[in-house]
Amino acid sequence: MNKVTMKDIAEAAKVSLATVSYVLNNNTKQKISEETRQRILAIAQQLQYVPNMAARSLVGNTSSKLVAIVTLKDNDDQPWRKSRYHDLTMRLQELLNERGYDVIVAVTDTAQVELDIILKRTLDALFLIDVPEERFFNISRKFTVPIIVIDSYIEDTMFRKVVPDYRSAIRLAREMLGGRLEPFLVTGKFNNSGMEQTLTETFRPDHVYQMDTRKGLEQYVLARPGLPGIFANELLAVMAAPYMRAEDMIVLANAGAEYLLPSGVRRIVFDNGVKAQMSIAVMEKLLRKEYDEIEDYSYVPPDERIHQRIDTRE
Repeated sequence: MNKVTMKDIAEAAKVSLATVSYVLNNNTKQKISEETRQRILAIAQQLQYVPNMAARSLVGNTSSKLVAIVTLKDNDDQPWRKSRYHDLTMRLQELLNERGYDVIVAVTDTAQVELDIILKRTLDALFLIDVPEERFFNISRKFTVPIIVIDSYIEDTMFRKVVPDYRSAIRLAREMLGGRLEPFLVTGKFNNSGMEQTLTETFRPDHVYQMDTRKGLEQYVLARPGLPGIFANELLAVMAAPYMRAEDMIVLANAGAEYLLPSGVRRIVFDNGVKAQMSIAVMEKLLRKEYDEIEDYSYVPPDERIHQRIDTRE
């Protein structure tokens, strides 16, 4: 298959080659209607256009630095799972841009065509988010650049991982609830089984609800009146809030969406800005070959500044 060019996009969009160039290079000085801009971007994506980063760096007389951020999707790619990584991906991209990196963001089911697009690029590093261990090794063997694994337990010391310290968060949540009743846990699905195990290992099987449907969550919560619940995501907590008292809820806030939570709901925060900074720090040490200075696992701590119940009384 021949490589798609700007000329191909221009012909499909029925615009000039210059207009395509202005849009794809994000030239905001040229007056191009938003409708035309969006049409060009949509066609570029449809044709799987890959820009020539080497040529772009020659034009700017600079050395291009490129990083890819890849999240794996599964057959149950529900909104509560997407919300978990949208904020993190944006934080990573912002911090990498500040350091002079161009960034490819991809959501893939590891279909070969999607990986091939990334493999054609000259990357400096690759971030993989929530990847199952067996699929990780199939992907990692294709790359020769540093790979930083986020939200995944991978038992191979060759690769460095950044994961939330959910064990500490669950212990803290139980302390906040006071131990009066055994809490239940509501969590979404993870691609990586180690992440699920870390969250659920201290709960009885009948005290764990893995999110499936809104109706299923409603039925699960209503069948346990008065029991406290720990929710592993802001969106999950918001959906359960109409059926519970605020004081019976603890939220492991990991989607950067605390503003959605009702007043009085306590939360343990995993700051995606902190996670992004830690992940990039690992990348920079790997690029400098400072292997001895990087732990096998870097644990993102729960934010202990926002643990107390919000008092809404005057």
